[in-house]
Amino acid sequence: MSVTPLVDARAPAREQNNNARAPVREQNNDARAPVREQNNDARAPVREQHRAGAPEHVPAKVVGGRAAPDRAQQARLDAARKFEALLVQQLLQVMRNTAKNGGMMSSSGASGQYLSMFDEMISEKVAEGGGFGLSGTLTEALGGEPGAGQAALVTTSRQPSTSHAVSMHGGISPPLPTLQGATARLAQAAYALSARADGKQWAKQGTLSPADLSSQLETQTAAGTARFNVLDAQGYQDSYKCNLFALEAARRAGFEVPVVARPRGWGFPTSESVTADAQDGALRGGWAEVVSPAQVGELPDKLERGELAVMLTGSGLEGRHGHMAVVERIHHVELDKDGSVKRIDFDGYEARVDGAQHLIRRSWNRSGAGEDQPLARNGFGRIELLALKPAHSAEKPEVMVSSEARASLKDSPSRSP
Repeated sequence: MSVTPLVDARAPAREQNNNARAPVREQNNDARAPVREQNNDARAPVREQHRAGAPEHVPAKVVGGRAAPDRAQQARLDAARKFEALLVQQLLQVMRNTAKNGGMMSSSGASGQYLSMFDEMISEKVAEGGGFGLSGTLTEALGGEPGAGQAALVTTSRQPSTSHAVSMHGGISPPLPTLQGATARLAQAAYALSARADGKQWAKQGTLSPADLSSQLETQTAAGTARFNVLDAQGYQDSYKCNLFALEAARRAGFEVPVVARPRGWGFPTSESVTADAQDGALRGGWAEVVSPAQVGELPDKLERGELAVMLTGSGLEGRHGHMAVVERIHHVELDKDGSVKRIDFDGYEARVDGAQHLIRRSWNRSGAGEDQPLARNGFGRIELLALKPAHSAEKPEVMVSSEARASLKDSPSRSP
């Protein structure tokens, strides 16, 4: 079976076909109605997460070289490794405090922040590599099988264990310093968006300005000019903004992004609609490539080399809203028998309910998976990986995937870059 190659972010993208499917007008954000949560329209049906005919319970396939351990056993392993990693990190900090300060290893300012991240990463790798043998002993003391702490370490070099260790944290920090190419451009754009005002404008209760959504898109209608919707949407206050954050970061990084008609002007589609659009393996307008099951294994290495810029999009289940994220690194992907993503552990940026954050060892899970893990986002109906395409024109990276928008009322031509 032939597989279409993933997008080469260093080459020009192919010509768009904006009329490949019937125009669809976005339904979730009507400025004439009271403000609603942008990504949680209870009237919109959520697509079935299992394809017709698939068994209700199927064995999981794990990308990374090993089968998933027993849940109780995995919980013991995670707890033991976290403890050992924490101990290693504390030893590193004590050792660093006794060393002479200054030079490249100064603990002040930005250098101190990077040294702290360095210590976290070193302690994580030591624990994942077997550490001092403490995690195995602790696992057995907690009731685990003898030797389980070592057996669970059989992984690929690019996809380490699913243990979350102590490197998992939230907050706004710079992209990983080892990033390069397209991967780095997208992460740096996400960091720039989140660093302003501590990222609080991207919170559900936050208010966005034209400086946050700075698209220059304009189209002419009989009633006037339709521009990118910010002020006409009251700054999207009281709306989840994960889709706005991720797609604006992609636009600023020079990648193509979809826009849809809103009641006034243009806007980004919701995560729910993008996920539903991607379910058949293609997107309206062709602005990104939907990663197929056969291509998932290539992603960690391609991201490491900076060859790709990748986003995650997911639909909600059981009343939960959808979500979007910018991906810097992939640690682990678990697929169902039908090839759909069941779980993914990654580093990246997201706009969450309390604002934009840089998350290390973040986990997205379909309903019923990984509930015992910290920093896990559960309750997805479907999860899709999207490889972004470089824009044909830096002045117009937007791809219109719906019918023409109505004229704007409050949004003016002047915008901050």
